[in-house]
Amino acid sequence: MGGMRARRTAAVVLLLAALPGGRGLAAGVTDETLVYRWRLEGLLGVVAGLFMPSDGEGRLTLAGLPGGNLRSELLITAGEEADGDFFRYGSEWEPETGTTVRAWSSQRWRGEPKSKQAEIGQTGVIDIATAVHALRRDPPEGPRSLEIWSDGKLYPVVVLPRGIEQRRVDGRLVEARHFAVRPVERPDRRVWKGEMDLWLATDEVATPIEIRVARSSASVRLELVERLPSAGPAGETRKGDEP
Repeated sequence: MGGMRARRTAAVVLLLAALPGGRGLAAGVTDETLVYRWRLEGLLGVVAGLFMPSDGEGRLTLAGLPGGNLRSELLITAGEEADGDFFRYGSEWEPETGTTVRAWSSQRWRGEPKSKQAEIGQTGVIDIATAVHALRRDPPEGPRSLEIWSDGKLYPVVVLPRGIEQRRVDGRLVEARHFAVRPVERPDRRVWKGEMDLWLATDEVATPIEIRVARSSASVRLELVERLPSAGPAGETRKGDEP
C-alpha cells in the first residue's frame, strides 16, 4: 500500500509541475476523473466522527454527452463500515454558454435513500460539481454573482477570488488560486446554509487540488490523490445516479 501511494503522489506532483501556467481550463478537456481523499472538519464534524465514518474517497468526474453537453458529478463515499452510504451531486450543462440544463443530487445515509432533480435551463446557475468546472473554465478576476442549486432550491451566492496560495499535495507545496463561494443575504430570497472553497493549481488545466464544502458547523475537505485516465462512457448508469 505504501508503494502504491508513493507512486500516486509522484504522479500528481509530476503532473502539476510539468504543465505550464494558464488562466482557465483548456477547452478540449471533456473527459476526466479526479480521485480525492476526504475528511470531516469543524465542531459538528468532530462529534459526528465519533458515530460515523469521518473520511473516505471522493470522485469528481467530467464526461462529454451526445450533442456536446457535459455532465459533471461529485461522488463522496466512505469505507465498507459505512454500508454503502454515499452523497452525489451532479448536473448537465452547455460548455459554450454555461447554461445548466438540469441538476440532481442523491444520497444514501444510514440506509435511507434520498434524491432530488430539477430542469433548470438557465445561465449563471451552478451546483457543487459544476461550480468546480465553471471556475476552471472561466475564473473571475473580481466578485461574481451566481445562483447555486442545493437540495432542490436556488440560492444567491457570490464567488470571491482570494488570490494565490500554497497548498500541500502529499507533503509538496503547490501554488493554487483560491476561490470562495459564499451565501448572499437578500430580503426576498432564501439564504444558502453552506459555503464552498476551491483551490485550482496554476497549471494548464487548472487542476482542482483541494475542495471544501461546508454546511452549518461541519465541513468536508477533499484533497487530490490522483487523476484517472477516463471518466467512463457518457450516460452510463451507476448506483446512486440521478433518478
